[in-house]
Amino acid sequence: MHLSDIDGACRLWTYTKEFPIPTFLLQEKGASPVRRRLFLGVFTLLFVFLAASAAFAAPKVIKIGHTGTKDHHYQMYLETWAEKVAAATDNRYAFEIYPSDLYGKPNQLIEGAQLGTTDMVLATGSLLTSYNPKIGVLSLPFIFKDSQEAHDVLNGPVGKEFEEGLAKRNLIILGWWENGMRHLFPPKPVNGIEDLKGLKLRVINSAEMIDTINAFGASAVPMAFNDVYSAWQLKTIDGCEGTTTHMLTQKYFELTKSAALLWYMHVSNPLVASKRLWDSIPDADKAVFLDEAKKMSAFSFDFQRQMDEKEIKQCEELGVVFTRPDREPFVQAVAPVYEKYRPKYGDMIDKIQAITQKK
Repeated sequence: MHLSDIDGACRLWTYTKEFPIPTFLLQEKGASPVRRRLFLGVFTLLFVFLAASAAFAAPKVIKIGHTGTKDHHYQMYLETWAEKVAAATDNRYAFEIYPSDLYGKPNQLIEGAQLGTTDMVLATGSLLTSYNPKIGVLSLPFIFKDSQEAHDVLNGPVGKEFEEGLAKRNLIILGWWENGMRHLFPPKPVNGIEDLKGLKLRVINSAEMIDTINAFGASAVPMAFNDVYSAWQLKTIDGCEGTTTHMLTQKYFELTKSAALLWYMHVSNPLVASKRLWDSIPDADKAVFLDEAKKMSAFSFDFQRQMDEKEIKQCEELGVVFTRPDREPFVQAVAPVYEKYRPKYGDMIDKIQAITQKK
């Protein structure tokens, strides 16, 4: 056989225990030992190069968006989770985290995840009701008395039921992370429910939250999170509702010095992945993604509880005055909201209360 017969030579391969080598190198008559060693050396180097290239292949890039600023704890949660996952998977994944809606607004990212055009988003749970209506029960006022109840429900059978429903719509929930209990940030002190009458307060675009704020006597104005500050400046709204974290990271303290601690609603933040992305990840790595997301869930709830009092003190140092109105009149005011939504969420309300009322 002659080396010029390339077509035939390329079809003749044999395998050692270490790597494949061309058969003609072993079978060519008259080939000198030096020539054979030369060719074997070349092919050995080629094999080593190809193996090294595979070992150092570029990591899979995964993009994650969220609506908080880069100083918000969303960013910290995601960065910590991403670092843990990357380390546990030998850096096979590189995560690009986009704060402040730079990857897209949450509702756009959720829709993109369902369609397979975006990777991941840390979203407000209420935005998922379009894909699994049962999740709307989480937006009912006073469904949880504190964040611990929310954690127990979301990380139990109820949360699993939500996840299974969303998976059917190509949305994979990796974990339920904490966003804190919500309060009111009006333009003037609120000592009782009557003080809210006529105030225009921004809310998440959730029918349950809109009905709740209206039941309090205020006028709910649904609006994108990152539009709130400018709308407030322009007097399109008089104030908003949110967490104590929002008062600091969104600089609401520049717009009002009044806040009413009400703990009236809990809004979860699920970490959502597209099914397209999820299906491309090996099972062993999926287990790492899920395990680290579960750990971050526990951490986020503990972290937020610790931060609440610290953030209140920080706000007070910035001149914010907190009132603590009696919650009972507010609870009574939203009774019609429960009546309205019981036909829709009755079974889920019962499941949640079966957990929370055990305590």
